[in-house]
Amino acid sequence: MEANFDTNCYFNVLPEECVAIVFSLTCPLDACRSSLVSSSFRSAMDSDIIWDKFLPSDWLEIVSKSVSPLAFSSKKELFALLCHPFLIDAGKISFKLEKSSGKKSYILSARALSITWSSNPIYWGWVSMQESRFSEVAVLRTSNWLEIEGKIKTKMLSQNTMYGAYLIMKISDRAYGLDSEAAEISIEIGGRQVSKGKAYLGSQQKSNSSVLVDGMEMVVTSKLTHKGGENEQIPCEKEDGWVEIELGKFFNGVCDDDDDDEVKMSLKEVKGYQLKGGIIVEGMEVRPKH
Repeated sequence: MEANFDTNCYFNVLPEECVAIVFSLTCPLDACRSSLVSSSFRSAMDSDIIWDKFLPSDWLEIVSKSVSPLAFSSKKELFALLCHPFLIDAGKISFKLEKSSGKKSYILSARALSITWSSNPIYWGWVSMQESRFSEVAVLRTSNWLEIEGKIKTKMLSQNTMYGAYLIMKISDRAYGLDSEAAEISIEIGGRQVSKGKAYLGSQQKSNSSVLVDGMEMVVTSKLTHKGGENEQIPCEKEDGWVEIELGKFFNGVCDDDDDDEVKMSLKEVKGYQLKGGIIVEGMEVRPKH
C-alpha cells in the first residue's frame, strides 16, 4: 500500500534562513517562481538575505545619486524601486534594474554625450520635449559632420553580462541628408574595438506622428522602409514612441578592483560632406542583451 506524502510538509520544515540562502543563489525570476511551491518559501522571499544578493553591490552609491529620494523599508522594496527607471547624476542619466535578472541598465542623456558642435546653435539646438524622460534633447538643425559619442565605465555595469548599446532618437518629417552616406557605428573597450558596423539614420518614411518639441508641434517618423543588411542597422520603434539604432554589443566580464575600463560607443558620418538635419537625440542606452 503506497503512502501519500505531502511534499509541502517537507518544504515547510526547512528553516526559513536556509531557504533564503538557497534562493539567493538563483536569480529574481527563479526565486519568485520557487516561492509558489509552499507557504514557507513565500515567507522566505521577504528575507533581506535574498534581496541583498539580488541588489547590485554598489546600490548605496546608486541610491545616493538619485535626483529624488528613494524611500524603502526592506531590501525587497528597494529592489522593486530600482526596477523602475529613475534619474541620477543631476538628471543626466537614467538607471534601472532588469526585473528578471537584477542586471543594470543605463540611459545616458544627450547632455551626457559628446556631440560634435552641439554647443553651436547654428548646428544643434537644445530644447525640452514632453515625451522625453530628460529635461533636454538635442535637435540637429544642419551640419555636414555628425559625430555622437557616449562613454561608461565597465564597473558601473553588471559583470559577466552581454550588453547592447543603442542610440535613442526621433526623426523629423523634414529630415534630410541622413542617408547620403551610411553612418559608422562602433564600440571600444579600453581603446580596443570590439564591434563595428554601419547604420542608416533615415530612409523612405513610412509612418508619422506628432510630438511637442519646446511647445511646438513637430511631425516625426517612427518606422523606416530601408532594410539593413549584414552589419547594417536601421532605426527600430520602441514601445515608448522613440526609435533606436543598435550601435553594437559587448561582453562585460569580471572586473577586478584595479579594472575599470571605459566603454566608448559612437556613431559618426563624416565622409559624405552633405548637409543633414532633422534628428532628435534623447540619449544612448546600455542594457543587457538577450
